[in-house]
Amino acid sequence: MNTQALQHPAHRGTVVSALAAIAIVVLATLAGALVPSVSRAAPPNPSLLWKADAESALASEWASNSSLPVAASPAAPDPTRIAQDPFRAQGAKSYRFELRDGDDSFGERAELGQAMPTSTGFENRLFRAGEDRWISMQYYLPADWSDEDTWQTVFQIKPSTGGGGGPVIGMDAGRNRLMFYGNSNVWGSTDGNIFDGAGTLPGASYPLTRSDWIKLTWHVVFSADPAVGSLEAFGDLADGQGMRTLVPRRQRATMKYLDGVMDPVHLRVGIYRDPLMTQTESLYVDGVSVAKTRAAAEKSAFGA
Repeated sequence: MNTQALQHPAHRGTVVSALAAIAIVVLATLAGALVPSVSRAAPPNPSLLWKADAESALASEWASNSSLPVAASPAAPDPTRIAQDPFRAQGAKSYRFELRDGDDSFGERAELGQAMPTSTGFENRLFRAGEDRWISMQYYLPADWSDEDTWQTVFQIKPSTGGGGGPVIGMDAGRNRLMFYGNSNVWGSTDGNIFDGAGTLPGASYPLTRSDWIKLTWHVVFSADPAVGSLEAFGDLADGQGMRTLVPRRQRATMKYLDGVMDPVHLRVGIYRDPLMTQTESLYVDGVSVAKTRAAAEKSAFGA
């Protein structure tokens, strides 16, 4: 090494600067190794209003249940009838429903709901007049799901006050078909007629998919006035046709009047069927999400 060159003032400054730079790099590297990295979670999506996708405690996701042993609020069903299960479409768990002959809770059913009975803290889960909402979720019907020629409701949007009758929006998985239906806006109506006078919804009946997860999205503007309310539905039925329109958008009543006032409605999922059926059945529901936009609802319900 040329020690005379290092002793020269001009070179000495250069060497000191280089050593200082090296020291800074070394210190920065050590600091990076010693200080743990901070994981920054993605900010919450303001368009996603709520979800009940089996990733949190059941009683924190649903206001009530109607199943064995009795209808309860907060939800506390018999876990042999309603429970979170590791078999899932997204996340870590789904909800598994089981219904056996004679399981009576205001009818033969095993359901989770956001009302009936109500529960404190779940007021934001109700749908109110004028709201525009997207609702997404996934369903799995096992291979032995019954094909009896009778009704089996697996999705309801119905009045939050007891006595309102049948759902204003419903989905049936009986008769070996997936069918969309709804009652009129008359309080207590259970006849299943569509209030807009068009009978069954066009394009609203499809072959039933078994042994595969299907994706479903509803878009609803809530109102008991058929000139204001509207409904459309989309789905991927695991039949090779991908996500598509299942129910074309149409104006119709999506709530009911109670004493001249539109009664808030709420979501229910599970199995509710003809009591004459005797077969034990199970159903899986995952990803239930409600949002202001389709993108937010489907991202939450369907995963990446």
